[in-house]
Amino acid sequence: KQQEHHNMFEFDELEAVLPHEAVAVFGAGSKEVDGLYLDTGIQAHGVPIFRHTVMDDTLLAREPCGQRLGWLIGANRRPLYGIRTDATQCPASGWRPFKGEAPAPQVEGFGSVADACLRLAKAWCEEAEELIKGGRFRLAAEVYKRALGVPVLPKSREAEIRALRAKAFRQLAESKKKVRTADEADMDDDEEDPLHGLAAEWAIQEAEEALELDAKCFLAGWEGAIAAKHIGWWTKGRMLAKKAMQAVPAGPAHRSQRETASTLFLLMAEEEQEEKQRKVREIEVAREEPEVDQKEVDWATGVATQLNEALKAEDFRRPHHQVWKLIGPGLKKKDAEMLFSEIRQLIWEKWNSIAWQHGYRTSWDTMARKNICSRIVDVANTGGAPEVKALIKEIEDRTCLEWPEIAEAVEKIKYDETWAYTKREDGTWGTWDGPTSM
Repeated sequence: KQQEHHNMFEFDELEAVLPHEAVAVFGAGSKEVDGLYLDTGIQAHGVPIFRHTVMDDTLLAREPCGQRLGWLIGANRRPLYGIRTDATQCPASGWRPFKGEAPAPQVEGFGSVADACLRLAKAWCEEAEELIKGGRFRLAAEVYKRALGVPVLPKSREAEIRALRAKAFRQLAESKKKVRTADEADMDDDEEDPLHGLAAEWAIQEAEEALELDAKCFLAGWEGAIAAKHIGWWTKGRMLAKKAMQAVPAGPAHRSQRETASTLFLLMAEEEQEEKQRKVREIEVAREEPEVDQKEVDWATGVATQLNEALKAEDFRRPHHQVWKLIGPGLKKKDAEMLFSEIRQLIWEKWNSIAWQHGYRTSWDTMARKNICSRIVDVANTGGAPEVKALIKEIEDRTCLEWPEIAEAVEKIKYDETWAYTKREDGTWGTWDGPTSM
């Protein structure tokens, strides 16, 4: 054991003096400085210059500082953060802001790029966790996204970060349902996020991508299932809950975790059944005949009676009969429309005075004519006013127009049904002998 400890101590010392291949920078007030810096292969003042992997103009290098040397992080020849030191390895602490925003960053160098990537991802995940504690879920999701942009991450670690991002989105979706106090009003945003309704869907997407990377990521299945439950995606939720159960290692040590996922699976099945029953009840209620307003029935009955009686007058019946005699087979469409328009004019000459009594200015307003006719027929369609329905039928027979055509001409769609397969008059089956219209 002493030998193992001695060897480990030597390894740590060796790692500390190895030249840095990559540097992780995080925690800066100017967020564009944070990130991974790689050795450019170019040296200045006896040490390598490091370049930001995303911001090409941002460098970490050793530079003169008065009579001494120091380390600077700068962009476009602007010194943002620095430290005076004679050390040939960039120090982890002691940095101070120059033209960058406070606080100064933490700077950690590593002998391998992989180690630097893992440290940077860990730092950003810790930052996201602090944001979640403060209720700033959307910002936390953005920080997790930055962590996912770190290169050379193992698949299991990437899956874990995606699962954590799914959790942040799920919490964002759920937080919008809670009633907030005045102190909590600005926890996530000063304004209501218009896209918060999509947060649960984003959580499910992140969870599925995490499970593709690592099928044993329990957190991904769990968070995805809860998010699906939140928006009623029951099938998707059960599938993710099942994957969460499958991700739990076998053995009594993980029994409670496995039972929790199983309970979530059963709970979603029960809630889905309850939702289906509720929708069935809503459909049944919608199918029930609407309650009839007796005052509206009395009004419709009285008005329809007045309109029908007005059409019994001789000064309507005689001219109507003369016009109707002109309508017959072979009449051109244009001529037929003109004759029906004359009948419509005769009707409203008798009805205008009645409609005006009830507040409908039908003398020149076609919409007013449609409104009074619609109001009457709506009462007839309730099924609770058979007398109104009978009066409408009598008016249609008296005018030779269907009820919707009384207010305004209705364009009827014509179909060529020469192709229709049917039974002919002679008893044979085939297509129509000629065109028909509906």
